[in-house]
Amino acid sequence: MPDSRPWYETGFDADYPLMQTFEEVMTGTQATAAEWLLNMPSRARILDLCCGYGRHSRAWREGGRRPVGLDFSPEMLTLARDSQPGGEWVRGDVRRLPFRAGAFDAATFMFVSFGYFGTSAEDLEALREARRVLRPGGGLFLDIKLPATLRADQPPDGHLNIRGADVFEASRIVQTPEGERYEIRRTLRRPGEDERRFFYSVRLYEPDALAALFTEAGFERINLYGDYDASPLAPGLPRLVAIAFSPA
Repeated sequence: MPDSRPWYETGFDADYPLMQTFEEVMTGTQATAAEWLLNMPSRARILDLCCGYGRHSRAWREGGRRPVGLDFSPEMLTLARDSQPGGEWVRGDVRRLPFRAGAFDAATFMFVSFGYFGTSAEDLEALREARRVLRPGGGLFLDIKLPATLRADQPPDGHLNIRGADVFEASRIVQTPEGERYEIRRTLRRPGEDERRFFYSVRLYEPDALAALFTEAGFERINLYGDYDASPLAPGLPRLVAIAFSPA
């Protein structure tokens, strides 16, 4: 019987880190960019939203900050706890955060961990919740793909062998009633095991639309960049990096 749950409830399990192997080399750059652009205090309490298996939280903890990782996937949180037993890990939904108002100095949606839901109204809920749990003047860092660059240079279908596993990937930009989404279909094959299939779907936000969503969520001092080094937005740059602050 087909699984009727939303893709983001089924797409992140114990095999997900394998498919992030090549992205892990960027962990330090991504974590440092959030620290720098938000001007985080040295002992900042950071809410790592959609933390996955905790690779960014690890970098912040090693730098003396105090991250709390939140994710909906029990499998991801188990991996995070097993690899970082001293960390703080919480299961929860970003639309209904289990934290008091003003509990954090900073919050982050790292590496395309925003835009999962079926409607932009749900994305707005997530931003409003992030603002609620930030202290006055606290900042949010969000990192997604820049739609114009993705359209111009969409990754080709491909195959990689990672640690003895064959990973096949195909991606497409699709039009939906709620706007464009970037969809990825992955197939994982290991010798002697059944084939596994994964599906991911992320809403694409144009820069103006993302800034407007931040404003509607109650954020101020919104800045958008084209990469982790705070490059101004321009055609060909890979990222849409946003920072915004809770009213002081």
